Amino acid sequence: MALLTPTQIQSIKEHMTDDPSVLTKKFKAKKTPYETRSISLNELEGYLSEGWEEVSTSKHKAKIQKLKPIDICFEDDIWCMFYNLGFRILNYDENLVIPWGKNSEDKHQIDVVAVGEEAIFVVECKATENIKQASFKKEIGEICLYKEGVMRVLKEIYGQEKKVKFIFATRNYTYPKDCYDERRLIDNKIFQFTDNTYDYVNSLIKSYKSTVIYQFYGLMFQHERINNEKIRIPALRGSMGGHEYYMLSIEPAKLLKIGFVLHRTKVNTQISMPTYQRLLVPSRLKGIGEFIDKGGYFPNTVIVNFDNSNKKNRVQFEQAAGGSDNTKTKLGYLTIPNAYCIAYIIDGQHRVYGYAGSKYKDTNTIPVVAFNGLPSDDQLKIFMDINEHQKAVSPGLRLDLNEDLNWESPRLDSRLKALRSSIIKQLATGNNSVLTRKISIGEDTAKLTFKPFDTALSQSSLLPKATSKEFTKHTDVCLYNTKCIEHNKAMKDSQKCISNLIKECYAYVYYKMNEEHSEEYEQFIECNRGTYAFISLISSFNEHLIHQHALTQDSSTKEQKEKMAPYFDALIEYICNIPADDKSQILLIKGAGADTFWLRKYQNAIRQKISSYNPEGLTEWIETQDKDLQEQGKSYGKAIEKLIKNKVLLKLEDLYGSTWESQIKSIKGKCFMRMNDSEDEDQEWTEYLNMQDLKEIIDNKWHTQKENDENFKTFEQEFSIKVTDSFRTKSEKIKWLNDLISFSKSWTTIKGRALNRAEIDEMSVILQSLAPADEV
Repeated sequence: MALLTPTQIQSIKEHMTDDPSVLTKKFKAKKTPYETRSISLNELEGYLSEGWEEVSTSKHKAKIQKLKPIDICFEDDIWCMFYNLGFRILNYDENLVIPWGKNSEDKHQIDVVAVGEEAIFVVECKATENIKQASFKKEIGEICLYKEGVMRVLKEIYGQEKKVKFIFATRNYTYPKDCYDERRLIDNKIFQFTDNTYDYVNSLIKSYKSTVIYQFYGLMFQHERINNEKIRIPALRGSMGGHEYYMLSIEPAKLLKIGFVLHRTKVNTQISMPTYQRLLVPSRLKGIGEFIDKGGYFPNTVIVNFDNSNKKNRVQFEQAAGGSDNTKTKLGYLTIPNAYCIAYIIDGQHRVYGYAGSKYKDTNTIPVVAFNGLPSDDQLKIFMDINEHQKAVSPGLRLDLNEDLNWESPRLDSRLKALRSSIIKQLATGNNSVLTRKISIGEDTAKLTFKPFDTALSQSSLLPKATSKEFTKHTDVCLYNTKCIEHNKAMKDSQKCISNLIKECYAYVYYKMNEEHSEEYEQFIECNRGTYAFISLISSFNEHLIHQHALTQDSSTKEQKEKMAPYFDALIEYICNIPADDKSQILLIKGAGADTFWLRKYQNAIRQKISSYNPEGLTEWIETQDKDLQEQGKSYGKAIEKLIKNKVLLKLEDLYGSTWESQIKSIKGKCFMRMNDSEDEDQEWTEYLNMQDLKEIIDNKWHTQKENDENFKTFEQEFSIKVTDSFRTKSEKIKWLNDLISFSKSWTTIKGRALNRAEIDEMSVILQSLAPADEV
């Protein structure tokens, strides 16, 4: 394309602005999700019929508002993001059209253009109201067509030295499986800006404030050259822990440009290196900047790692002549490529970014220990070791780091931790997942936390149970090839299989409920309490269908989804028509048993529709919810306890006469202590005997005989009750006592312990053994 004419330049600039007052006004209008207008009162009725709502009225005017269309709202959000990043040359409106070719029709309307000191960003925006899949082959092809021409135009207007980056930004879109859009964007150097990226950049703005631009440029221009002027610095080269490192001193301004902080966030799945850092604390950053500007300094070193994955951007060390041969340390010059995002800051990000707004960023130098090509596990180890005695790493971040810390572990159980972490991140970051952006990963915040997913997966049969050396459970139903000796392949295959299955299951329920029952979906499925129940349901469906021979461990995701669909339909029907009592019980229950309660309620509702579905433990749980059955169990328990106490005391008195109390001094002492804690002063100390005391007496007096009394029944003869198939040893003969102590929480504690039918049947056997049938 030839040089632009003055008219063309003027036409473009008419739709761009650098006027601070205009930008401020635009920002205020764009950051609100509403479009507002001021109209005359006689127009009000017409606007209200078109969906506008009245905000306020005066004598002659009315102020009205309406939610912006999703596409306009998204473009405004991206525009505001660049404004918050510090860009002060931006498109004025949505009518910016840029010519890109030789023909008059070769022109394109651009959604957002932001011009900075070093770079220009051109953004194409696509948004939809609800999450859905789409392929953008046509749109990406169009960007590739006009890209070079638009770059030439913008450079001609705003400076040839500026870099131009094209961004393809989407909201609520996911990519279908086997879609090559992401590959096309990478191949054409177009940055894929997803919902995750948007959230991450805004979290950077919140944390980094005015210094955010360095991290943003590193994200946008990873490994691209800032300029061709290399940085050459005196340095010492040494070796530590088998790794090469350099000691050097560098101006903060230079380190800020080539440095990058690997935050543990969803967007950084686009970065090949491991991510582990927390976001900056804004108040701390401000304090460090003020401290530096008052003459303060930090003598401790910043620790970085040079990424040597790109051959063109590798550092080079040139040893100085005349150095000593008596030391392993070598003196020389380190040549560092002037490129974005090549020095990953392991420790010291607050110190480095504290200089970003300082007057000393170009004149001070800071000490740096720089590793070269440090493996991911060593970077993580340094980070964890440094932070062990500083601010605690959050539980969510620790769970997230499991993937990188334990993937290559020699322990089976540790590798499964890594696999669970990897599966969850696939759910949160995959562009074909309805859970995208909805799970907190590392330092991200989102509606769903990491832990419920990890807990559900760890307790499910989707993965096998294992010790450090062997698999112990679920090997016949899990979606992990326990026979594969190449553990890396087994883990990657399992990660793909399980994450795809969970994605499909969430998507199935989401799209079935989204239109008419979105509120119920949010309340009962896509919530932290619902997470455990839903993942556990998927696991139980898989286990059930494998046992029914409807699925195998090698079934495809499509087959799994088709076979599970009727079970999810039953769940959806239950949730959409949930009885009021069930709803209040589910939503109000708190405490450790809440997750199990949700799961069992869902399983029971599904079993009522599909009778063959009877997961392990469900029948017993249903019994624990039967109030009449529980009352029967409590009455049995209280009767048994009374019988045992009477029998034990009578036998002691029969054996020892009036001195029987001296035979159980320690137990009597415990009873008196309980009496002191009680407000009831009228009871005898024997009223404070509990089941544990009675068991101790029976155990200690098990074989005791009464002299000269052949008719005396020993404690063994009196209290041996068969509740197991084997009935030979003492422990087998008094097992019922241990069981009873466990059951006794049902009638001795406020919240109680729910009993199942088998336990109550056992208590019935015990009661009939202790008392004649007519007494029972």
